[in-house]
Amino acid sequence: MSDVTGTLVGLVEGVTDNPEISAFSKFESLGNWTSLAALRLLTQIESTFGVSLDLRAYFKVADVAELSTLVSAAVVAP
Repeated sequence: MSDVTGTLVGLVEGVTDNPEISAFSKFESLGNWTSLAALRLLTQIESTFGVSLDLRAYFKVADVAELSTLVSAAVVAP
């Protein structure tokens, strides 16, 4: 698991209060996943990684692995 993915797993665990998150956990299958949780996670991601994510792209990702790809691309992009 990459550092980005590991950090994201931790952030999702914190937002959802679910310690059993993996890279392939689907957001829509998480019991505590709401639009508010999604926005809280977005804020934490942008703060933690110092990036600004495209909102449309963010809401299209289905799981932590896809989110990791999106965040990694944003970290690399100038």
